[in-house]
Amino acid sequence: MKLIFLLLTFISCLQLTAQKKQVEAIYLNQPLKIDGVLDETAYQSAIAATDFVQLEPYNGQPAMQKTEVYFFYDQTAVYLGAILHDSAPDSIYNYLSERDNIGASDYFGVYFDPYNEGQLSYGFFITPAGIQTDIKAIKSDRDREDANWDAVWESKTCITDEGWTIEMRIPYSALRFPEKDIHTWGLNMFRNIRRYNSNNSWSFIDRNISGFIHQQGELTGISNIKPPTRLSFTPYMATYLEHNENSGETDFIYKGGLDLKYGINESFTLDMMLIPDFGQIQSDDKQLNLSPYEIYYDERRQFFTEGMELFDRADIFYSRRIGSRPKFAGDADDALQENEIIADRPSETQLVNATKISGRNKSGMAIGVLNAMSLNSHATLGDTITNQQREILIQPFTNYNVTVVDQSLKNNSYISLINTNMLMYDHAFMANVTGTEFQFRDKSLNFALSGKGGISHRGAEDKETGWFTELELAKNGGKWQYGMSQEAYSKDYNPNDMGYLRRNNLFDTDAFIRFQQVEPFSIFRQWMSQIRYKHDMNMEPFAIKNQEVSVYTEGQFMNNYGFEVHGVWMSEEHNYDETRVKGRYFYKPPGYRINLFMHTDWTKKLSAYGYFGGYARPERNQDGNWMGCGIQWRIGQKLILDYELGYDFENNDYGYVDKNEAQDSIHFSQRNLGTVENILEMAYTFNNKLSLRLRSRHYWSSVENLSFYLLQDDGSLLPDHAYNDNHDHNFNAFNVDMVVRWVFAPGSEMTLGWKNSIFHLEETVTKGYKKNLDIVRNSPQINTLSFKLLYYIDYNSVFKKST
Repeated sequence: MKLIFLLLTFISCLQLTAQKKQVEAIYLNQPLKIDGVLDETAYQSAIAATDFVQLEPYNGQPAMQKTEVYFFYDQTAVYLGAILHDSAPDSIYNYLSERDNIGASDYFGVYFDPYNEGQLSYGFFITPAGIQTDIKAIKSDRDREDANWDAVWESKTCITDEGWTIEMRIPYSALRFPEKDIHTWGLNMFRNIRRYNSNNSWSFIDRNISGFIHQQGELTGISNIKPPTRLSFTPYMATYLEHNENSGETDFIYKGGLDLKYGINESFTLDMMLIPDFGQIQSDDKQLNLSPYEIYYDERRQFFTEGMELFDRADIFYSRRIGSRPKFAGDADDALQENEIIADRPSETQLVNATKISGRNKSGMAIGVLNAMSLNSHATLGDTITNQQREILIQPFTNYNVTVVDQSLKNNSYISLINTNMLMYDHAFMANVTGTEFQFRDKSLNFALSGKGGISHRGAEDKETGWFTELELAKNGGKWQYGMSQEAYSKDYNPNDMGYLRRNNLFDTDAFIRFQQVEPFSIFRQWMSQIRYKHDMNMEPFAIKNQEVSVYTEGQFMNNYGFEVHGVWMSEEHNYDETRVKGRYFYKPPGYRINLFMHTDWTKKLSAYGYFGGYARPERNQDGNWMGCGIQWRIGQKLILDYELGYDFENNDYGYVDKNEAQDSIHFSQRNLGTVENILEMAYTFNNKLSLRLRSRHYWSSVENLSFYLLQDDGSLLPDHAYNDNHDHNFNAFNVDMVVRWVFAPGSEMTLGWKNSIFHLEETVTKGYKKNLDIVRNSPQINTLSFKLLYYIDYNSVFKKST
């Protein structure tokens, strides 16, 4: 019986493969006029792709509105014309927004996979207002969409009495495809109808199967096309006017540089950035950090976000390290002599260039190489009596390098090898980390064996070597999912010169079981519940740290309201990180933690969310609560307002404050912690080329120490009445980021930016929110006004015009 069952399953799989939906592209003797009006004679001879089905809510059921899509091609581009029928055109969600931000609008998108291997797909999305978004879909556990990828293409939309229409022209320079006579591309299309909260696809995607790229259809008919010369230049010029009230100085800075993209061959692309400029990216949300861990900030620099999917392997690369705070910034403090102060210490190193080569060949092998260089960084020390100054080198000329090789295997599987290397000119310090990552899946794509591992080697004269390994076996397809994982990190493993790791010296076990229902039932649109167990240990000494049992559930109602509930029981804990001394731990009694999150219908003009959470460790009379809310209001077609408020308070928290030089006396404090955060955002889009975005944030955090303790060898705390150092903190941070962006030509833009930043830290707690607002108003600020111009030059366009 088992043999017959397997045979029938195999035959059905062959049938499913043979039944892939197909649509044919028609060759054009004359290019389409991209005006959103489907009136060319070519449409009369083309056969449309139709019969879209629902991705959600009713997975696999016919779409609620009809869609027709026509495909064409010539020697320079692939074309698309679409009619999106709508029985109520006045109900189409048609909002203006910035490029790469679909927002709450209806949308249509197409994904091309020129190699038809289910590994990498290029997506081009458009809203009724003509807002473009390009996305690269990368094969992974559940397939990942990278919205940081940008391409240059043409599109136009029109609202009609029967719905809306689209025309697109996507040049071959925006794609990578093999050089051969006959092409069959992987293809899928998506249409979202917001008022139904309904997402639809042309080729059926089973939501119970992990990943969506391999569930695509096919585009046929393309033949005898040649990959173009993929070469483009984007020179830029930028100016900055900065006034620092703290120093009283006003600086005028101007710079220029160049971004270059070159298609080495059909598979690989070179990206080069000469004299980069990132002055207009959004400011980091600075926080008061009392933990033993470094705060993680998202990467926002476009060069280090676009096309970086290959470099994510093995968790050993964090691109923010490149051009970050000088490695030996603390040497300036050690070098201070009598009457000297630090007059200037740069907060980041100056990059001079960055180069990236990436791609995947016909055999499924991907190669990525990233290299960047930064100049010498110096701190300036000044004598307060003689006014003489001298410089201290706090990071030499540095080379950063990342190399990765990834091989795609059957059934959406892969194996990879990655290396990061940091070297400094004429300095003994170096850091080298090598890692591997793999995933092997069965034919059903429901079961996966995944793993990671790596070795770090770093230091100056005395170098440290460490290692880590992770292994997971899981069923992550179907309604019932479950799995188990094991992690082990040695105490000397440290990838943080070019990576980010919160803690090492661990031996953690994790197991979960999950049930998900993606089809609507009763009052629910969809629902998921999960139980997870964690057992964490220390490697050296090999001792238990803590255990956790958590229950998590989330659901969405038929009216599109949703909720999340998360509850955690925590065992007693031996925390080896909070002490900041190897081998010493801090005892935490058992406790629990709960979280509740709710939101209204995101598709409405006025939507909101709220959350509440708390934790307690009753044995120590320790507890905390956090709560917050957010409101989004879309006013007309052009204006969006967002407001977020968050509040966090912890009563009788216990944490590290100090240690002596011998590290045998470690002091903790009993303290009250409070944080309030307000964020207000406004986006006004004049048209699909011109937009204004404004974001302001105020963050206030206070630490009030009540009493001090001396950590004992058994992790307990003994009152220390003799210790009276001041470790109270009152931290205010205020930022404003404003950008006016005009995309005056495809790939070309002008931006005008304004930044305002205020940071104030004192050792006396100021109670009352209004008083802290007064502190912000009266604190010195830094104002920066900037202007930047980028101009996109495509080799093919220039060559065509010149000939």
